[in-house]
Amino acid sequence: MRAIPDGWRTTTLGALCREAGGDIQTGPFGSQLHASDYVAVGIPSVMPQNIGDNVISDEDIARISPADAKRLSKYLLHENDIVYSRRGDVEKRALVRAENDGWLCGTGCLRVRFGNSSACDPRFVSYFLGTQESRTWIKLHAVGATMPNLNTSILSALPVRVPEPHVQRAIADVLGALDDKIASTRHLAQISDHLAAALVCERVIEDEMILVADVASVTMGSSPPGDSYNEDGNGMVFYQGNRDFGFRSPTNRLWTVDPRRVAEAGDTLLSVRAPVGELNVANEKTCIGRGLASLRSKDELPSLLFHRLRVVPGLWDRFESGGTVFGSINGKELNSLPIPRIADGQSLEPKLAELDKIVASAEAESRTLAVLRDTLLPRLMSGELRVKDAEAVVADAV
Repeated sequence: MRAIPDGWRTTTLGALCREAGGDIQTGPFGSQLHASDYVAVGIPSVMPQNIGDNVISDEDIARISPADAKRLSKYLLHENDIVYSRRGDVEKRALVRAENDGWLCGTGCLRVRFGNSSACDPRFVSYFLGTQESRTWIKLHAVGATMPNLNTSILSALPVRVPEPHVQRAIADVLGALDDKIASTRHLAQISDHLAAALVCERVIEDEMILVADVASVTMGSSPPGDSYNEDGNGMVFYQGNRDFGFRSPTNRLWTVDPRRVAEAGDTLLSVRAPVGELNVANEKTCIGRGLASLRSKDELPSLLFHRLRVVPGLWDRFESGGTVFGSINGKELNSLPIPRIADGQSLEPKLAELDKIVASAEAESRTLAVLRDTLLPRLMSGELRVKDAEAVVADAV
């Protein structure tokens, strides 16, 4: 732990919980909740895969019946709890917000609760737990040779540094304002994306299929020599596959001075192995590696091409086990893949392109705000940056 700023104190997460009348508890064990107990419609059960960057995602979340929720009531989450991944990526944690109240702390998770005391602000603690020093401590103290695991004793011993409650609230308000703005911009992107998909679905001509080769030129990726890679921005940006993908926003990981297969800006990028079928759009001239294919619209309808590949349920399912080790699709299979015929695509393209611009702009703003938040976080938590100075910076951003 670094030097303690004036007015701050060092304690442990467990002691802080006890001071506030709370505790740290594991989720139910497998013997209490079986795979057969999960239902299609019911109360969400938060698993490690549902824990994002201080937020809980309900995408593909498991659910339990109201009867099981009542039976397991001691494991239900309350607003302002913090939920941790108990195994695997043990650094992952999320603040439980109002919309998550009453959800289950699922198998594989730990719940941190502070009670009703005003001695600490759970929002502040959730941000402190996201600092590099807290994440490093967790990694160093997690147990398990093959997979890191947390337990209540380890998490209780985690050192935390807290200022006076009014300072905690002020810091949480500053960082929370950025997170709220990030959430709203991402919601705008998702709504625009869903609207685009809906517009395409409306134009699908039932029982009339064409082949991918009819509307797109396919280029299968080929990785350049390993000694041509760099992280300095020298050469052409290089995407290898699925791991480089964000939500409609590839992240520049590597560059190459010897590109082999190239996608142009606006081409659809498709992951062709492990897993097959994840889609993105090249936002610049891009070298594509073995894990990707590039699809270029033959009729200058790039947005329609991107979205029509997304609207067919199960389009990629049969390729998930096509390889000897993992799923894959080759160029011949991709070219001969049947996709729906779309009515009057020419008139639809401008609408889709405008929605795609909204998505790109919102995602770019979200990334900028996230960088600002992650820059302010350690400086606020160390006392290096005054809250008033941070408030001025955030006011300009949001």
